[in-house]
Amino acid sequence: MQKKVKALEDTIDRYKGELSKMYEARYSFEDIITQNSIMMELKDIAKRVTKTNSTVLIQGESGTGKELFAHAFHKESLRRHGNFVTLNCAAIPKELLESEVFGYEEGAFTGAKRGGKIGKFELANGGTILLDEIGSMPINLQSKLLRVLESREFERVGGNKRIKLDVRIIASCNENLELSVQKGTFRRDLYYRLNVIKIDIPPLRERIDDIELLAQTMVSKLAIDLQLTPKTVSSEACDRLKSHNWPGNVRELRNVLERALYFATYNIILPEHLPEYINEKGTTPSSQPSLTLKDMVEKTEIDAIKRAIRDANGSKTIAAEMLDIHRTSLYKKIEKYKLTELMD
Repeated sequence: MQKKVKALEDTIDRYKGELSKMYEARYSFEDIITQNSIMMELKDIAKRVTKTNSTVLIQGESGTGKELFAHAFHKESLRRHGNFVTLNCAAIPKELLESEVFGYEEGAFTGAKRGGKIGKFELANGGTILLDEIGSMPINLQSKLLRVLESREFERVGGNKRIKLDVRIIASCNENLELSVQKGTFRRDLYYRLNVIKIDIPPLRERIDDIELLAQTMVSKLAIDLQLTPKTVSSEACDRLKSHNWPGNVRELRNVLERALYFATYNIILPEHLPEYINEKGTTPSSQPSLTLKDMVEKTEIDAIKRAIRDANGSKTIAAEMLDIHRTSLYKKIEKYKLTELMD
């Protein structure tokens, strides 16, 4: 009997250990590789506010490293021993989002689990919660979130018990929330509540001085992770990388370098090992002086969308995965750029 009890306790401890790993921050500020003056200043600001409980708003294009900053905030904060919980507001259907955020009681709605369910806020109590893609949160839920931020307590869906909330909130968004406020799609009062400490991460095309450092660091780490022969990036290849607009930012750079590692025969990555679109003429900002930065970004996004859908044989789901964006975001971009020929 004692052996069975001991085995059961060991199993429970193992599951607890695995569960705690699920909700721990994986990155620190040392993982944010940069020599760019703006990025260095952002890291310095972030480090100074980690010891506070202030709400943080992180803005930046997809792939710029918003999640890295969020992980680092938690990992170096006084809450680092608590859970770090992420909720992607764009990835969850609107009708389920409230129950995911606040949890629900048994019988709260048709299909509710027996015994109810703990929500993300409750799971993050004592730690940090990252509300990713906060701009996608429905207006009605924005109102409830505002009340939670003000009262620091909430109720599960279908419940009447007030639950005290002790959590640091980090919100991130790949769009400008100020513009969303002006459009009326995001509450102004909630924006001011979230915008206590704001971190605006610049896109990779605005930190060209980081590309060579990032490339060499990424290649070294990727070679270890993929168990490949260590390689370096040639100066010619670095020049090609610096001339690209990088609509997918640091995430796109990583994907390009991972591909190049497989194509490079010897211990150095040359321009011919980079994807064709990186080597194409006309991808540099200087070669298109008549276009504004906004025009160049849009052109690059359109080309990337068309290429991904073509390579995915028309599948929007696969194309969205290749572009590392949500399928809903892909459809919005197709509609935005009026790419009606791709809707079939």
